[in-house]
Amino acid sequence: MKPLVRRAVAIAAVLAVSAATFYSVTRGRHLQLTAPEVFLGAAPFVGRDFRDGWDWRFAWSLVGAIVILSATALATLRGWWWRVRVGWVVAGAAIGAGAFGVLLALTDGFDGLTHGAADPSEYWANLSKTPPAGEFLRTFVAHLGRYSVHVRGHPPGFTLLLKLLGAADLSRVWPVAGLSILGAVALPIGVLITVRAVAGDDWVRRSAPFLVVSPYAIWLVTSADSLYAAVGAVGVAAIAVSLRAVLRRCAVIGGLFGGVLLGLLIFGTYLGVLVGLVAIGCAFGRWRRDRRGVVIVLVAAMVGGLAVVVVFRAAGFWWFDGVDQTKREYWAGSAQFRPFSYFVVANLVVALAAIGPAGAFGLIRRLATRAEPLLEGDRKIWLLVGGALTALLISNFSRYTKGEVERIWLLFYPWIVLAASSLHRRHRPRCATRWVVLQGAAAIVLQAVLLTKW
Repeated sequence: MKPLVRRAVAIAAVLAVSAATFYSVTRGRHLQLTAPEVFLGAAPFVGRDFRDGWDWRFAWSLVGAIVILSATALATLRGWWWRVRVGWVVAGAAIGAGAFGVLLALTDGFDGLTHGAADPSEYWANLSKTPPAGEFLRTFVAHLGRYSVHVRGHPPGFTLLLKLLGAADLSRVWPVAGLSILGAVALPIGVLITVRAVAGDDWVRRSAPFLVVSPYAIWLVTSADSLYAAVGAVGVAAIAVSLRAVLRRCAVIGGLFGGVLLGLLIFGTYLGVLVGLVAIGCAFGRWRRDRRGVVIVLVAAMVGGLAVVVVFRAAGFWWFDGVDQTKREYWAGSAQFRPFSYFVVANLVVALAAIGPAGAFGLIRRLATRAEPLLEGDRKIWLLVGGALTALLISNFSRYTKGEVERIWLLFYPWIVLAASSLHRRHRPRCATRWVVLQGAAAIVLQAVLLTKW
């Protein structure tokens, strides 16, 4: 593609994003003032105060977040991501991402960490009204309307997990919040293991800094969707590693394990079925080299996932019945007041904010150079990005995702942020450093001005 055409495509994309952002903010502001039942408050985001969720504030924890951003930027500038073993890169990204998310949440004190778990609309508040586990599963669909909005909108898996914590005398708010923090730490591990299996060590080093400081970290340690995203990422990682296994036995075991995790995921969130598109992206990347191995791993994964479905069915919960009843509850709630014509645009604006300027520019850059041939590693990375982006778009146009996508789409954001890795090259550290700084600064500023519900 000629440079002039590339520049025109990039400019058109930037103008389209700007227009969509202006529309999302202005019409969203009008909606939240004239129809508060849409429950926005910080259009197009969801604010804790449904009348006005924007609130400029400062806390010393933001200084800590700036320190982590500075360390990540310095590591990028000095090329430290290439000077240590890849295992240390993965560990550093996981610890950094968890710490960055926690420090952002602490802008609102400890309540910033626990509000998403303790809120009456969340899972934890339902434990006192849920029967024993077996009866809970058997009656979940029939009694769905008696539970809070988050339980009504999801399968029973996370509530069962909380009941298990209760059996271990951990049915308090901090263990529940701890699950989200654990998810924030585990998520980059799963993503980077997948990247290594699919595209190699170099892409792990290029991707790591952006997984540490991306804006979606604002919601990563404050909602159960953090744990869902981590389970999905580790499941995909197991499948990606299995696709490269030399021994068929190892490939089968890894495929089964990945399938079980993805099977468990769909009992935490119905949207989890779309994470399978990322796993399919991994399979496409391996198809030409080992078709038989790909088929073996995918069949093993399907067997593992179906085994989980069978276990839940035997316990009394049929997944499709849950989907059907949840649809009814969804349309009886705030969704009936949320116009699809608005949210189909606003959702994408929120998604762009969550993946940050580096992730967004990486996508725009690829759009502008789409006719240019890709190297093998580049092509495989874009299969992961494409799988997650396809899943996000399916969700967006399904009419069952109207708002709250800053939390709901945590399943997809880290994979889409891999688009930013195309901006990070070892021989151009200054350019990559600027993007890392811009990415982290966007997260810190957004946290400072948005009092989010989660």
